[in-house]
Amino acid sequence: MKTYHHNVAVHWGDTDPARIVFYPNYFEWFDQSTRLFFDSVGLDWDSLGKKYGIMGLPIVEAKARFLAPCKFRDEIVIESQIGKWNDKTFEVSHAVLNRGLRAVEGYEIRVWAHRHPEDPSRLKAMPIPAEIK
Repeated sequence: MKTYHHNVAVHWGDTDPARIVFYPNYFEWFDQSTRLFFDSVGLDWDSLGKKYGIMGLPIVEAKARFLAPCKFRDEIVIESQIGKWNDKTFEVSHAVLNRGLRAVEGYEIRVWAHRHPEDPSRLKAMPIPAEIK
């Protein structure tokens, strides 16, 4: 199973008044890491839309466990891998490492989404093609 490593420099604006990373930033970095993971295996999201007609890979569930703080000027690494493929969804697991120690664990569940055939303002989960898995 491929693991993608995404390096992130923690900037002042990423932190809260306690000078630790403001928790929503981890979810933004998870999202970036997932997109970059797909790019790294030749499946950039623009091409997926053109080839398969998907509107995106929206998140339907996300969770994080915070084990240790990350602070301004820390150089962290986000390790991401697809842990589970289902018929219409997949789970991406993430680990944030700070100086080699696990600081955050999390996951996203994403849907292979097309426009809903009866209402184009909505999305509909569709089966993920075998060649993507």
